[in-house]
Amino acid sequence: MIDMQLKENKVWIDGCFDFTHYGHAGAILQARRTIPKNATDGELYCGVHNDADITFNKGPPVMNSEERYAHTMSNRWCSRVIRDAPYVTDPKVLDGYGCKYVVHGDDITLDANGEDCYQEMKDLGRFRVVKRTDGVSTTDIIHRMLTHKYEYEDSMPSQELLTKYSSDCNGYDIKCFVFDKNLQNILVKGLMRSTTQGYIIINGDFDLFHMGHIEQLQHAYEILYPEREIYIGLRRLDPRGQRTIMSLKERLLSILSCKYVDGVIIEPEYSNIDINNIIEIDSKDLLSNGNFSKYLTKQTIVDRIESQRDLYIARNMKKGMSY
Repeated sequence: MIDMQLKENKVWIDGCFDFTHYGHAGAILQARRTIPKNATDGELYCGVHNDADITFNKGPPVMNSEERYAHTMSNRWCSRVIRDAPYVTDPKVLDGYGCKYVVHGDDITLDANGEDCYQEMKDLGRFRVVKRTDGVSTTDIIHRMLTHKYEYEDSMPSQELLTKYSSDCNGYDIKCFVFDKNLQNILVKGLMRSTTQGYIIINGDFDLFHMGHIEQLQHAYEILYPEREIYIGLRRLDPRGQRTIMSLKERLLSILSCKYVDGVIIEPEYSNIDINNIIEIDSKDLLSNGNFSKYLTKQTIVDRIESQRDLYIARNMKKGMSY
């Protein structure tokens, strides 16, 4: 860390970012939007806690440190990830990166001693609050896995949410396209990259959207098809025709927050699309040279929950769930 003058438009957000879902992405987006649109020096630093600190303060995370660091860095609105960020936000750490403010949701986060993790920042007048995203939580998603009941409202996001999550790295300008079923039915009109011609569609249900998926998208975006737009063909149901663990809305908004995605086609129908422009997630080319994708799948995550079933049931019961 290098000491520097605190900058109004250098903002910090921190957290576990475990089992990253669109609520986490939404918090990062809101933090980015505390920086004015026209700010040329705007940066959002995302501090991510390590496994040991999370385990000490609230119990073991589902995803390990490396998975959480990489997933957070894949978020379009994150400028930089700070690894091993202290669980209790330390103004000296923010000072070292020139960040004047920390942003957090309107809920209280406590450490192992029951103390507010942001109290010192609040006392210094360096705390900014944003609204916590309603309707999604890690607790609820884990509950679905523990009970094998995927009971959720499987509705589309509002136009406002679709537009917001389609925004570019500054959090304001529109970046991603959103299509309904085909490329003619545009829900959100995005902006094509100036260096691309044509597109490739990567199909899948992208359940529990994780680094195994994201690493494949990065490989497509940077290595396999750098000259093409990367569109996701998002299926509502899993390959067996059954409900996914995460709802369509949860998966769609998570995918839109990924910087390796240029657009999403919801429940695609491909009657007028060249089959050569379509590939499946987890195909051989996408998996080549992978790290996370070698081992991390939806089933890997489910197995992690099941292997500590009693722990997660006890944790969820403290948060009001019943079993």
